[in-house]
Amino acid sequence: MEVKASYKEGHLVVAAIRVLSNQQDGRPPTVEEISQTLKLSREWAGVLVSALERAGVVRALTGPFETRVEIRDHMKLEELPREESTTGVDEELKEFSARKKKEEEKLKKLFGDGAIKKQKEKMDKLADDLKGWKPKPPKSSSLFEDPRPDED
Repeated sequence: MEVKASYKEGHLVVAAIRVLSNQQDGRPPTVEEISQTLKLSREWAGVLVSALERAGVVRALTGPFETRVEIRDHMKLEELPREESTTGVDEELKEFSARKKKEEEKLKKLFGDGAIKKQKEKMDKLADDLKGWKPKPPKSSSLFEDPRPDED
């Protein structure tokens, strides 16, 4: 699922780029520097930079050893969605927890106080029935008898 950066997050990243560029004599900052400035994880900062790059707000300058980020068109920030960015994980977690609750209820129903007692009684009854069971004797008494009638 493609992540879209929100309006607020876009402004934060662009502001961090401006501040860091000013502190470093115009040199564009790296994603790591942006993440440290905004107190974000390196991964999430990278996701936001990628989303802003797809939106045309920033440009990633990839070199042989590092990737630096510069502002491309700050006016494109106005086109970003106003709600917070999501990855779809929140919805999946909610669905997962709902499924887990259903499974727990099912297990409680299956292994509740009365259910275990009923299962034990059922097994005891089957064990008693099995104790009295005897196999039927085979129809022929010998394994080597000829099944054809005698023709003398």
